[in-house]
Amino acid sequence: MPRQSARGTDTGPAHPKPPQKPCHNCRRKRLRCDRSFPGCEKCHAKGDKCLGYGALLRWTDARTTETGPRKSVSPPKQASASPPLSASPTSTTSSTETSAAALSVPLADGGNVMDLASMQSVCTSLIQPLLQDIEPVHRLYISHFDKALCPDLVSYDQAGAGNPFRIMLTLVHDYAYLREIILATSAVHRFALCRFFGAPSQQHLVDALAAKGRAYRFLSQALDHLTPETRPMAMIAVVFFINFELIDSGRGKWKPHIKAAANLLTSLQSLGNSLPSEIAQLADMVIADYIAYNVYASGFANPEENAVSTMQSIDIVASLEKVAAHTYGCCPPVVLNILSKATKLFAADTKAAVHLCEELIAFDVSAWVHNIKGLGAVDDRGIRIHMANIHRLAVCLYIFLVVPDTSARMKLTVDALHAELLACIGNVPFNHLLAKGLVWPTFMASAQTDDVEVRKWSLRRMNAIRFASPLICPWGYVVAAADMLQGIWETRDARRATGQQESINWLQEIRGMADPCLIV
Repeated sequence: MPRQSARGTDTGPAHPKPPQKPCHNCRRKRLRCDRSFPGCEKCHAKGDKCLGYGALLRWTDARTTETGPRKSVSPPKQASASPPLSASPTSTTSSTETSAAALSVPLADGGNVMDLASMQSVCTSLIQPLLQDIEPVHRLYISHFDKALCPDLVSYDQAGAGNPFRIMLTLVHDYAYLREIILATSAVHRFALCRFFGAPSQQHLVDALAAKGRAYRFLSQALDHLTPETRPMAMIAVVFFINFELIDSGRGKWKPHIKAAANLLTSLQSLGNSLPSEIAQLADMVIADYIAYNVYASGFANPEENAVSTMQSIDIVASLEKVAAHTYGCCPPVVLNILSKATKLFAADTKAAVHLCEELIAFDVSAWVHNIKGLGAVDDRGIRIHMANIHRLAVCLYIFLVVPDTSARMKLTVDALHAELLACIGNVPFNHLLAKGLVWPTFMASAQTDDVEVRKWSLRRMNAIRFASPLICPWGYVVAAADMLQGIWETRDARRATGQQESINWLQEIRGMADPCLIV
């Protein structure tokens, strides 16, 4: 007997009759449908999943006409009274019956037990409009995206303040490539988290790679039919491909996405203020992340590659100031803009380097922090000032290393600047929520040191950024950065052990290396 498809049509060898009505997507949007079978080509071209032509099941007041009322399933109780990994404004019931014992993993100290099932408790009921027609396993990943991944992407995930990245969840039905990249980044994030707690699930990794492949396919189809409405969505998807690589390892797979996002960013500038306010806020956040990724990637690239920059037409300061209250790095836009200019410097560009350092010295970090628009009532402005100063000192150290003669012209030694940077990093508690934005400055300070104890402190600090803060951030690029640090130290120590002279410093040596880690 031929198998019946979800749309109620026969999937046997017989050729079906052409549909008599538009597909559900086109009917809802009042578009002219081409009535292709088994799915509308117009939906396919946009990267959307065609809902077909048959009857749809609609959930109303927790009932369907076929199955009657659905019993809600309470989430598993936590194994201890320890707080969950992250807080969320709302808490709802779970639609999966996962054993608490299977998801409860001992903490590293052997004390309290952390229940990973607590991350599944958001919007997984079938009556949620966002999750209708979504498979149960995908609901788990969307829940994880909301509860665990979105807080990683902003400075503070405050109740009532709004997290722009959650706006993506409202777009999962309209843009298939966004849905799939959400699933992919969430699955790889969950895989990394479970691996740390000693309960790795290969299925999470399989799901991540499968969703990533689908996102590639849907996005490549959609890129041929971009409109002013869909360009920001494509940009969001491409930047989340970079996020996927940062969570995975931060190694070289991010490079093509940096270039693709640059092309989309140029076309986005012509849109102006034509986007809906919520989508515009999300787009501003994603653009700010991309700018930071581009600048930090350029920091370890060959200066010849940076000479023709895709960022030349972008107003970096204005773009970053829009979302300064939310960006997790807490780096002042002026400082990041100076770093962008510094990545183009050669060793002989002393005059330009001195000018950039003078700009850094003149910048008032305290005044900048107190003038950030949109900071919440619980926002720690004191720590933000430390963070801004740390970034300023780290960029100054970067310039001193790229153009070695700058130190003498500024009458400040590299050692004195390095010592001040280390002291300022120590002012930010290792378990503070904002400490996750200190990976790049910590890397710069750590790579410069020869002291064994400082090196150990640096590695502890790197590990703390991932797992000691209130929100667990298991991003793989931090591991890759720590590995890169050890390689720099070992190379330097080996040369000194054999009496070799160092003709160039560590930063000059790694600029333009074949497989750099993206450190942000």
